[in-house]
Amino acid sequence: MLREPVRAPGRVRRPPAARIALLAAAVALLAFTVAGPAMARAAAPPTAKARPFMAQATVTAVDVSAKTLTAKVVKGNRPMKTSIGKDVTFAVGDSAVIVKIGEQGATTISLGALVAGDRVLVAGRVDRTNPAMPVFNTWLVIDRGPAPLKA
Repeated sequence: MLREPVRAPGRVRRPPAARIALLAAAVALLAFTVAGPAMARAAAPPTAKARPFMAQATVTAVDVSAKTLTAKVVKGNRPMKTSIGKDVTFAVGDSAVIVKIGEQGATTISLGALVAGDRVLVAGRVDRTNPAMPVFNTWLVIDRGPAPLKA
């Protein structure tokens, strides 16, 4: 009389070919989850992170149709250090806030109200995806009026 081997309840014995296929699928899944993100990162082109900037500058030109402000940078934070003393063109988007500081306080103005010679504070993000031509996207311009006359 032959006895059947005792197995744990719920355990199914698979044929060898099915075990090999299941093992291959598990190895492929493991390899994909480990190497997949690394391969995706290697395939994607590197992008430069847009960094916030702040600058004190003197307006040299305003182009309302192109929505740009050109100004000579006097002071700035680290992303602006290479631009100090140079004329920089700032892109002023539709959502940018332009404010004039006066005796009555701060009032919102349009880009066309800025004139050459005005002192401005400019804040935004610099996009350096093309290091030779960084794009200064502005979200805030504060007009402090013309420079005071030196006595």
